[in-house]
Amino acid sequence: MTPQATDTAVPMMKKWLRGGLTTLAALQTVASVWQYVFPRSFYDDFPTVRLDPAYNEHLVSDVGGLGLALTAMLYLAAVVLDRKVVLSALVGYLIYAATHFTYHVTHVDHFSLLEALGVGTGLGIEVVLALLLLYLGRLVHRAESAAVPSAALVTGPASQRPPEWRNPRSESAPDFANLPAPAEGILVTLFITVRDVARSRDFYAHVLGGTVVLNENPCIVRLSNSWIIMNPGGPPTPDKPGISVVDYQPGDTTSIFLNLRVADIRACYEQWTANGAQFLTPPIDRKSEIRCYLRDPDGYLIEIGQSTGLLQGKRARTHPHDPTS
Repeated sequence: MTPQATDTAVPMMKKWLRGGLTTLAALQTVASVWQYVFPRSFYDDFPTVRLDPAYNEHLVSDVGGLGLALTAMLYLAAVVLDRKVVLSALVGYLIYAATHFTYHVTHVDHFSLLEALGVGTGLGIEVVLALLLLYLGRLVHRAESAAVPSAALVTGPASQRPPEWRNPRSESAPDFANLPAPAEGILVTLFITVRDVARSRDFYAHVLGGTVVLNENPCIVRLSNSWIIMNPGGPPTPDKPGISVVDYQPGDTTSIFLNLRVADIRACYEQWTANGAQFLTPPIDRKSEIRCYLRDPDGYLIEIGQSTGLLQGKRARTHPHDPTS
């Protein structure tokens, strides 16, 4: 999928995913509130329930309470659309829906044919909808990952990443000694909006060799003498009214990028390539410097440069596509 197609498809798929989750949550809300608040009415009036064993208020209200917990997970997943939250909510719902469906289609002794068909069809639709939403969520994740080819080696759950990419400090307390908190004056840090904090944290800590200072909220990674601060996007806040923080959309143009100055670019190129980084090109000698580029998991461009001729006052060679040529 091309970046342009992804820009269009992903928001639409997310819209359908959010709509499906909200639909499941709404259906579950009706049944669960009815069970918990009016258990006798649910037993007497909900289609076919009266054909089950004798009424037990404790059992019906407990089932309603469990349903409300599942409803809360579905609503939360619909709001945040975080991959792990969506997956957890849908897997939980699918287990519930599948076992519910299995019970009813294997206990139809006292049902009429019409009642059996109605119950089986209705509960079967819930199972199918949960499966479709799980598949849609997988498509969204794959489309977002495909938009950033260089991130392929660092995506996926932490348990599936190579051991050398798992940060032994990721679960530890904050590293207060390395927090970007100057005693006087200012220091410069870089904030980036990321889709998956754990994925980006692993990249900057284990591919580029940074140190995790704070695990999340926000995640802070110290990279040599600077800091990368990262968090997911979000809506306007009181201190920036009207301004939303949105995911970076990688493409063929850029206006700002991280510039890392190194002492030995070829050593960095070899080490970071071995760690899983995918460079756009090998280092290229530009007369004043040697440089190359790579992208992080969200598609942010990173320039790696080693000053060479510039230290003796030499300027870069111009090329046909250079603005100064």
